[in-house]
Amino acid sequence: MAEIVTIENFLTDEECDLLVGMIDNNHSPSYVDGGEEYSVQDKEHRTSSTCMLDERDSSVFSIKERIANFLKVDINKGQQLEGQLYEPGQFFKPHCDWFEGESYINHALSSGNRTHTFMIYLNEPEEGGETNFPELDQSIKPKKGMALVWENLNEDGSGNTDFLHEGSEVKKGKKYIITSWWRENVYNPEEDDRLGREYRLNQQNIEVDITDYTNTFSSYDDVPRFTPTGFKVLKCPPEIWGLIQDSYELLKDKKEEEHYPGKEQTILGVGNTSDILSFHHIPNIRDHIHRLLQPMHEEWSGQRLEPSAVYGIRSYNRGAVLIEHKDRIETHHISSIIIVDKDLDCGCAKNENIDWPLNFQDHNGKRHRIFAEPGDIILYESAACNHGRLEPFNGAYFRNFYVHYKLSDWEYIGE
Repeated sequence: MAEIVTIENFLTDEECDLLVGMIDNNHSPSYVDGGEEYSVQDKEHRTSSTCMLDERDSSVFSIKERIANFLKVDINKGQQLEGQLYEPGQFFKPHCDWFEGESYINHALSSGNRTHTFMIYLNEPEEGGETNFPELDQSIKPKKGMALVWENLNEDGSGNTDFLHEGSEVKKGKKYIITSWWRENVYNPEEDDRLGREYRLNQQNIEVDITDYTNTFSSYDDVPRFTPTGFKVLKCPPEIWGLIQDSYELLKDKKEEEHYPGKEQTILGVGNTSDILSFHHIPNIRDHIHRLLQPMHEEWSGQRLEPSAVYGIRSYNRGAVLIEHKDRIETHHISSIIIVDKDLDCGCAKNENIDWPLNFQDHNGKRHRIFAEPGDIILYESAACNHGRLEPFNGAYFRNFYVHYKLSDWEYIGE
């Protein structure tokens, strides 16, 4: 029989208040799975805000350890703890926490399905905000520090529909909770994401094999050109720029040295030439930004496009040189560079704070030095045009990220 376990005072008042402060300081709109589109905002279904809690904080990690011990599971199977905020009028319509179909492909090919949900109330809204389980005919009123626990899967591994649940509308005050989901295998969101995209790419390849393409290219020399010069600088639309700024604030304290095959031949310099603020920490927001920018790239290029890659905000360090190159011929055709932040302080007495231009060779062979400011988007035909930053960077950091799209109506037939 399906049973919801309740645990009074799982967290102390002090722990609840600490987590409420963390959520207040760092939350953004919540997302739901969007099938083939990975994650989307759906204000008809969910209107809350989400905060990814930093498990490097000893207080947060100790709570996760306590949950793992209660469930008697390997802590490495736990997803990153999430905080949620519901303001007056906000809700989350009935849903189950386990994955199936497209959602399973998006989020579970490595980590497996969600086995347990462990939800903790951090406060008590003045009115509304109950957690309803319609199949069990149960409605649970938030109580500060109380945890709810349920199992998402049946014995045969199928999803348990008895635990369909909703966060009912908060009518007065605010509602704060944290949610902890646990997987069948070690939680590895990067591998889930890679396998999901690889699966979809394989599906697309199957379709390509049976399609009579007339638009093909086989080498960099015959990559098609679509615009007069191959680049254009625009201002980022305010709503997208706001989302990027919010993402940057979320990632600022997650900077780590960047490593990838061939980096030493791509970014020249002494020591650590670049760090990465990886979007794998916020895959929902990353995918949302990717989709929001797609119409701009399609309008500029005049082509139908498919999203192919967004990695993270690269932070170039002092002395870095980005060699001149073209991007991946198979998948990086119409792209953009979004300038996020830069500190040009050279750290020297002369205070020669010199900007760091993008060197670009257009379709006509003419070379340009493109300067851009935070909030600017440099659109460019990335597999067709040579580009790089050939002068050693003299400042403290230069931060941008790259957005890539693949041509839908052209096929690369090279090796």
